[in-house]
Amino acid sequence: MSGAFSPSAGRAKRVPKREPRGWGPAALSEELAGLAAHECRDCHGSVEPELVTIYPASEVCLDCMPRLELQRLQQELNQVQVLDRAALPEPPRLPGWEVGLHYRPSRILSGDFYDLRREENGQRLSLLLGDVMGKGIPAALLRTGLQGALRALAAEVDSPARVLEKTNRYFLASASPGRLASVFYGTLDLEGGTLRYANAGHLPPLVRKPNGVWRTLETTGMVLGALDRVAYGEKTVAIDPGALFVLYSDGITEAENESGDFFEESRMTSVIEDLLDSPMQAVASAIADELARFAPGEPSDDRTLVMVRRG
Repeated sequence: MSGAFSPSAGRAKRVPKREPRGWGPAALSEELAGLAAHECRDCHGSVEPELVTIYPASEVCLDCMPRLELQRLQQELNQVQVLDRAALPEPPRLPGWEVGLHYRPSRILSGDFYDLRREENGQRLSLLLGDVMGKGIPAALLRTGLQGALRALAAEVDSPARVLEKTNRYFLASASPGRLASVFYGTLDLEGGTLRYANAGHLPPLVRKPNGVWRTLETTGMVLGALDRVAYGEKTVAIDPGALFVLYSDGITEAENESGDFFEESRMTSVIEDLLDSPMQAVASAIADELARFAPGEPSDDRTLVMVRRG
């Protein structure tokens, strides 16, 4: 995105194409140092930090940007998110484990994003689910930067809690006041079955133990963007043989039908219980089908579901 279009007052202006910005921790520190407040050339207010992060040469705020440039900006963001979705990981093949996924955005500029990545010679699975609060161009700009920062930090910082602490600092510097995001990040030891995780205000995931008992994994800190220098707790949980881990966004459990009822966790876990012997992807698809019957039509919020079962 970075070299294609520079939002500014008047005619759209091309800027020299730059080398892709690095997303390692050192590059993020440099990025943060460069996020000084930009004054809008027209109204003399502040240019949105979300916009400056993606387009450092921005000269006007979103309110002052001509309609044609806003349309071009949205088209670029649409294209980026379409490419992001095309690159979303398929359920990975993990010996001794099964994965099921469901992702249905409510609109092109969506707030949910997830990542599944096998690391350390295939012995560890990285699990990430985030939800940027808000809609439209500012939220899409913020999601794009946040997703890149999380992926880079998750690849280079070993501790899930430290990943979220560094990400919170980036988020505060790159977002307008009042912007928030919830993020769950964990690393699963595929050999031993231990999940290390930190949860920045995201919906608590669920673990179904082999004996059929469901356990809720509590959050370990507040949402990103609420306060500076937040310390996030880090917890571990054993995913024993036969256990199932369920990570989801609020678009799943807060889907609402015509009567005003919510889908809730109970309906989701009921589908899982009915299909315990089925492949994980079949279970995820069955939950999606049940959601479509419960709340037909276009979803009002993004729906993301990640399930991992140990054989």
